[in-house]
Amino acid sequence: MARALSDWISYYIEYTDDTEPPESYHIWTAISLIAGSLERKVCMPWGHSKIYPNLYIILVGPSGRTRKGVAMDIGQDIFTEAGGKTTADSMTKEKLIQVFKNSINNYENPVSGFIEFHCSLTTFSKELSVFLGQKDIGFIADLTDWYDSHDSWRYETKGKGDDHIHGICYNLLGGTASDWFSSMLPLEAIGGGFTARIIFVSEENKKKTVSRPRISDQNLRKILIADLQKIKNLAGEFKFTEEAEQIYVDWYESEDKKMGNGEYPIADPRFNSYCERRATHIKKIGMVLSASHSDDLIVGIDDFNRALTILEKTEKKMYRVFGGLGSSLTGAVLQKIIMFLAVNKKVKRSQILEKFKFDITTVQLQEIETALQQMKYARIEMVDNNSDRLYTYIGPPIL
Repeated sequence: MARALSDWISYYIEYTDDTEPPESYHIWTAISLIAGSLERKVCMPWGHSKIYPNLYIILVGPSGRTRKGVAMDIGQDIFTEAGGKTTADSMTKEKLIQVFKNSINNYENPVSGFIEFHCSLTTFSKELSVFLGQKDIGFIADLTDWYDSHDSWRYETKGKGDDHIHGICYNLLGGTASDWFSSMLPLEAIGGGFTARIIFVSEENKKKTVSRPRISDQNLRKILIADLQKIKNLAGEFKFTEEAEQIYVDWYESEDKKMGNGEYPIADPRFNSYCERRATHIKKIGMVLSASHSDDLIVGIDDFNRALTILEKTEKKMYRVFGGLGSSLTGAVLQKIIMFLAVNKKVKRSQILEKFKFDITTVQLQEIETALQQMKYARIEMVDNNSDRLYTYIGPPIL
């Protein structure tokens, strides 16, 4: 039976329109819902490997301000009603592995005609710090490994030797405030394999104020659920059209040349590993966008261009994510002051000291002033008969 909606993601955005979270949160939640629904039943063969549609997406924003949980709750409701398999958002690694093992399912591969087994799960974690724990390097290593959807993932059981999970496929949608990263991740893990696999969706404010929330269109909700169930039934191999593949190749070679010359899409070097994996992200998102509007498993030019547009728009704000993660307290406060300056344009030193009086001392502010000028984020001049200083923001626009 044909689907009712011409493009699932577009109608999901319509369904969530009268809510407070930023539209980017809803777009990436919708992408995660489709990625999780496709499970390991579809892939894109690529050279000697296969790329599966699972994604690690983290919504980042100030606690309570951007309504991360609201965006995730709406999505989880539809995903669960459509039959998507989920985990609890807080459990031990051992328990999660057991849930994986018990989630085994099978389908008939339309390409080979064989029955294949897989263990596909999605986690919705509104408090990522609770899910990841405190700098649990072992768990972070496992999550990094799961992203690649191995045919068989081996692990050691307590007192029972080795065991393995068939056809692992893990999809993650989480939420956190950026100031929690220092407690969740060891400093050396920032910019490593785990964070390179994550698409961080950073926002500072909600989309709008909705003083009296109302139930969204329930008829549209039913249609979204029904069509997501049909998306969930897809199986087979995605492929680019010839034209789309040529556009992808041209883009890949151009980006690779730029990065070879040290020109990365995100200036923060802690995102270099992420940038090197962008091509994989693009193919995963392209599969999701194709499935959003069609059952043909074809990634066309429009799908590629749309995937690139969504990703590039998101990447423009990613620099905020690790801004406060440094080796000193001053590094953490520096990012907050940059954001404060960018919003207010002109600020006096006395105002900075009042605003951040619980974060820094006068001596630390002198160090920050030097950094702001050397980084060309601010021009600082004496005012009020040399009794105060005026900071004028001259850095790049803050989106």
